Amino acid sequence: MGYIDKKNEFVILKFLDRYSYDGVEDILRELGIEKCDLYILLNSCEYAINFDFKTAIKRIDSLTPNIRNTKEIKRLRNNLIDLLDGEPEAIFSEFIENIKIKLINEEYIDFLGRIYRLKEALFKYIFVSNESGKNKASMIGYMVSKKNILNILRKKYNIYTSNLTFGITQYINKTMSKNRKIQNALKILNNEKMEKLIKLRHDCPVGHGFKGVSRVDVEEIYGDGFDVIKDFIKACEYLDLEIKIDKYDDINKMVIELIGKYKVKEGYEYYE
Repeated sequence: MGYIDKKNEFVILKFLDRYSYDGVEDILRELGIEKCDLYILLNSCEYAINFDFKTAIKRIDSLTPNIRNTKEIKRLRNNLIDLLDGEPEAIFSEFIENIKIKLINEEYIDFLGRIYRLKEALFKYIFVSNESGKNKASMIGYMVSKKNILNILRKKYNIYTSNLTFGITQYINKTMSKNRKIQNALKILNNEKMEKLIKLRHDCPVGHGFKGVSRVDVEEIYGDGFDVIKDFIKACEYLDLEIKIDKYDDINKMVIELIGKYKVKEGYEYYE
C-alpha cells in the first residue's frame, strides 16, 4: 500500500479547501492509493459536483461495508437519491453550494452560469408549487419544463413571452400579489444587482458572447461575491426551503479522517 508524506498531505489539504477532488485523486494515483475507500469517496464527490448524481451513487455503493454502512455515508447516499428525485431543498442546496465552490475557485464564468440556472429554477419552483398546490414540488419532469410553463402562462393567464422569469414574474404579480413571502423572494431574485449579473452572464461564453469575467467585474456589480449566496439563501427562506451548504465540508472531514490511514509516521514508517 502507498503512503502519504507531509508534503503530499499539505497539497491534498489545499485541494480539499477548494473542493478540487480531481486534484486529490491525481495525487493518490501517483502514490498508488486508488483501490480503496478514500479514492472511491473522492471519485463520488467528483461526479456529484458535476451533477452526475447517478454515477456518484454507484461509486458510493462500491465502498466497503464498514464505510458504506456508517451514518455519514448513509446520509450522503440519501441526499444523492433526493437529488436524483428532484427534491427541491436538496437541489437548491446543491446549486448554492456549487456556486460557492465556483466562487472559491475563481471560476467566474461558471459562477455566473450557475446563478442564472438557480434563479430560473427558483422561479420554476414558485410557479409549479402554486399551480399544483403541492409543497416541495419535484424539480424533475415535464411540469417544470420551460415549454410546459410557457404554455400554461399563455393559455391560462394570457401571458405571452418567451422569457421564463419575466413570464413567471407577471404570473406572481397577477396571482400572488398579496403573498408577502413570495413578494420578498421576488424582490431579491429580481433586484437590480442580480439582473446585472445575469446580463454579464449573457455577455460571456456560457451565454451568447465572448466576454471574460473577473472578480473585479463581479464585485463592481454585487460587492462581495458571497453576498449573492446570502441573497439566494434568504430568498429560499422566504420560500420555506431549508438550505444546507456545508455538505462538502462534512465530506472533507471524512476524507481527512480516511487520509490518516495512509499518513507517514514520524521516522518515515507507514502503516495501514
